[in-house]
Amino acid sequence: MSANLALLLLFSASCFAQDELRHKFVKMTRGWAGEAVLSQSERQAMEDGKQYEDLMWEGLDDPLAKKALAVGEPSFQSMSAYYPGKVLDRTVLGTWSDPSKPAASDQDEFMFWFNGAISANLIRGAWNGAPNQVLAANTNVLFRVGTDAEMFGKDGDRFTRIGFEKGYLPVLTASYMHGGLRYTERAFAIRPEGGQDGAKVDWDVAWVHFRVENPGRTRREGAVHADVALVRGVAKAGPRRVVDEQGAVLMVHTAAGGEGSRVTGRFTLEPGAGADVYFKIPYRPDRQGLVKAPSAGYSSALEATRAFWESILARGAQLEVPEERVNKIWKALLLTNMVLNDGPVFTYGAGLLYNDSYYPFENGFGAHVFALYGHRDYSTALLPHAFEVSVTPDAAGRKYQNRRAMPLHHLLENYRLTGSTAAYHRFRDDIHRIAEEIIRDRHSTMQLVDGERPLHWGFLPPDKPGVDLRASTQKVYVPAHSITNCQGLQDLGEFLVRTGIDRERGERYRKEAAEFRADLMTGLRGAAIKLADRPPFVDLQTLYFRETPDYGPDPYDHLANGRLQGTYYAYWVQMQYQFNFFNPSDDVGEWMAKYLEERGAFVLGNTRARRRDGEQPRYGWINNVYNQGIYDFRLRGGNVDRFLTGFYGRLAYGMSRHVYSASEGSPLIYYNTRLGGFQSPEYSFPNSAANSETLFLLRQMLLYEDLKDNVETGVVHVMRGVPRTWLDPGKTVRFEKAPTYFGPMSFRAVAEPGRIRVSVTPPQRTASLHVHIRRPLHSVRLNGKAHSDFDAAAGLIRVPKASGLLTLDAELAR
Repeated sequence: MSANLALLLLFSASCFAQDELRHKFVKMTRGWAGEAVLSQSERQAMEDGKQYEDLMWEGLDDPLAKKALAVGEPSFQSMSAYYPGKVLDRTVLGTWSDPSKPAASDQDEFMFWFNGAISANLIRGAWNGAPNQVLAANTNVLFRVGTDAEMFGKDGDRFTRIGFEKGYLPVLTASYMHGGLRYTERAFAIRPEGGQDGAKVDWDVAWVHFRVENPGRTRREGAVHADVALVRGVAKAGPRRVVDEQGAVLMVHTAAGGEGSRVTGRFTLEPGAGADVYFKIPYRPDRQGLVKAPSAGYSSALEATRAFWESILARGAQLEVPEERVNKIWKALLLTNMVLNDGPVFTYGAGLLYNDSYYPFENGFGAHVFALYGHRDYSTALLPHAFEVSVTPDAAGRKYQNRRAMPLHHLLENYRLTGSTAAYHRFRDDIHRIAEEIIRDRHSTMQLVDGERPLHWGFLPPDKPGVDLRASTQKVYVPAHSITNCQGLQDLGEFLVRTGIDRERGERYRKEAAEFRADLMTGLRGAAIKLADRPPFVDLQTLYFRETPDYGPDPYDHLANGRLQGTYYAYWVQMQYQFNFFNPSDDVGEWMAKYLEERGAFVLGNTRARRRDGEQPRYGWINNVYNQGIYDFRLRGGNVDRFLTGFYGRLAYGMSRHVYSASEGSPLIYYNTRLGGFQSPEYSFPNSAANSETLFLLRQMLLYEDLKDNVETGVVHVMRGVPRTWLDPGKTVRFEKAPTYFGPMSFRAVAEPGRIRVSVTPPQRTASLHVHIRRPLHSVRLNGKAHSDFDAAAGLIRVPKASGLLTLDAELAR
């Protein structure tokens, strides 16, 4: 046998072993889902949903969303009525890290499962031919209860399902009735300053408490068991601790004893009595004996954890609406994103997929959301990494042409919300170089062809689209790249002029960007393919669509179920909407929106995605990251019903029902009617960018700045996207300390029979307010005096150049 062959066989055997670890982990967790029994209502919802699945798969114009719209204004109830959500969900358990400081050496989070199980210690190796991939969580703790050791949470009819404490704190709770006893689990993670238990620890520790209570009238026997399973290796249970084969501590506990890999605490409870069992799970096996007894200090650690996260929320904007689910979701998503964040890097995901990933578009936009919710310093600290991975060809790789301009947009957006110019001064030379590259590149295509300007006049030179390799097969004129670069150049010019850093350079960039925009719009209009049975088709992946292999010649019939590039077309369009390049009045922007809406891009308001190659059985996927663009575009154009379809579609199907766990891509059609839509570990739950999009849409619903070509017009819209039911009598909508491009502002709307009072503290810099009551008006008083600047039919009150404390009393038409 040759040395090369021996090496190949060794590598193949190693890869097979690594694949086996991943398969073992997935099989084990799917086994938990298979053991679970859904509640009667959950089973009924799955059965009822099956009747719609073929329609969801084939429908071109999102027929179920249209069905919901026909009933009235979209709501969570109407959007969730036709198909089940994901109820066997999971989330992360972790701690906060400071974005202004380098990340700690270990930033991985615990997985917290639908049944209260906890997974830790991600292990890495080669997978699918790539090195250093996450293979599995090696330490897995499954809790069982009762004398028969039933899986905690097995029977949905006796289970509360997992949830965040108070609906949003990163403290996970669940209660389960079994054998006449109530078992309540509470879990949270800690990494105090200076290390866990007084010693230096570079990883989180999960603290788990089971409270067992006898609510009945007779004595009961009960037990709490913890099964510790290693994907690689064997766990050994003993008094007070569970160790691996090398003696490293996997868990400490207060249970009476252990056998094999299970620890058990047994008790006899009189009526009204209770008992407690505590566990501590280090994220990495503890080889130094740093993790001490789990009962000591539990209460103080829990209170400190609660107080810390509450203090984080108190520093930011304060938001309250008449829909409790929404109140919980925004806080939960904001805090979950802080758990996912790793120091100065706003990490994309957690677990087997995207655990260490970062993307300057998705996470760059996501970082601004922290500022929108009042965490300006946090947002600013995350901005530099977008530059670090984008501004050089070595860092950005094959996506450089598109990525290089993204930080220029982020620079202006961060400045508008925070006033910071720090990133510009740090990356100034790269920023100027990129701007000049953009200008030079676009001028290189200004060559007459047969005496006429070609469609690509002033576009960037050909490149491969900056997406996944499978959808980036041809070197072409990529309109989306040109749009990103045009908007980035304009935004840099705006930044330089507004800050006064370099007005002359900024004016030059703004002028060049305006000409760039005009050339792009001319080319896009000229490239439109117009067929009788559909809206005009304008592709953003290749300007010369008909002539490009793998794309043309004919426009996509079904964006989700047809050619691969059709799905990516939907992503590209929504990404470009996020740069605010297209205005609602632009014909090209409207053509693309209608093409998405009428040619299979959506299901129940969510963006369709490609199913995985070779996936059996067949599932219809959604992508919850590339979704906010069109709904923000529709809201800016005044189509509130369409906006609410997207918002509530996300809440119903873009995230799980109990811990609001969202992903980039996940199966939906034909999947949510199996195993409760189990959020299996090979899917990318949770995802920080998906969380950010939901938070962004909620903020826009309540408050947004009017823009043209991504430049403020001077108008701030208040409550343009809120559901009408939020302004029913007796309800209040409140948004305080809310950052805007004009400075922080606050408002409170209180509805009473026949009238709505809106109290507003306008931003410091002058802006006009458009306050949307969303009901026909009879009259309006401003600070006690009659006010005539309102649209009675539209329910719109205009306050030009608002200043000082304002009280608007709107009397509704009868």
